[in-house]
Amino acid sequence: MRTESQETLPIQPVTLVIPVHNEEGAIGQVIREWSAALPAAPGSELLVIDDASTDGTRAIIDGLQKEIPFRLIRNPQSLGYGESLKLGIRQTQTPWIAFTDGDGQYESRDLSVVLRPLESGYDMTIGIRTPREDPFIRKTISLGFKSLLSVFFVMRAKDPTVALRAGRTDVVRSISEQTRYMKGAFLNEFMARLDRSGFSYAETPVHHYRRPFGRSKNVPSRMLTKTFVQQLIALLRLWKEFHRLEAGAAQPAPVVVEGR
Repeated sequence: MRTESQETLPIQPVTLVIPVHNEEGAIGQVIREWSAALPAAPGSELLVIDDASTDGTRAIIDGLQKEIPFRLIRNPQSLGYGESLKLGIRQTQTPWIAFTDGDGQYESRDLSVVLRPLESGYDMTIGIRTPREDPFIRKTISLGFKSLLSVFFVMRAKDPTVALRAGRTDVVRSISEQTRYMKGAFLNEFMARLDRSGFSYAETPVHHYRRPFGRSKNVPSRMLTKTFVQQLIALLRLWKEFHRLEAGAAQPAPVVVEGR
């Protein structure tokens, strides 16, 4: 039975990619709700990437496959968030793609919110968590990375690490396949490359909630210094790559689509 969130949109069919690792508390509800939110068009599908989960996630996913149609790719060993997401993007067969996290922090009805601006010709839509319901330490780390990115690059996006976004599959795949330095901060490098690419994107507010179950995959405090150094080196490598290339044409500023 279709829910009210399943609008008939010109942007369809679409593949929704959800990478997941050890989310036994949330993944059942996430798969149910986001599967129901997919556009009601032949060819639309949910693609779940299980990144070698070691808790009860695997059993929950296996059980859901008996009642909900979705495609599953299971990594034999953990590849990390960025590589799992890239794998899902690479395996997408529809002309449109969206992706989100498997931790239950995003609202499934916002799938139509991020798809709608694409009808106006934008290549991508980037969500803006409004408000962002993360612990103080996580928001502080994210703000620090955003500030660091702004030192090296023109960073136009208001929320560069938001995990809910959508776009043309060829565009998303093109940007995704270029990312290779920031292993622990895939979305930061993705946004730096998107800003430079010349592709257009809109930004639109989306709901965001505190994690309903489990713990964030934040870097442990004892590893923050090491992680910071690694990301700084990655940023320098990306900056060096950009400056080896010829300067591109001026990029249009993103348009914030008000409302939901």
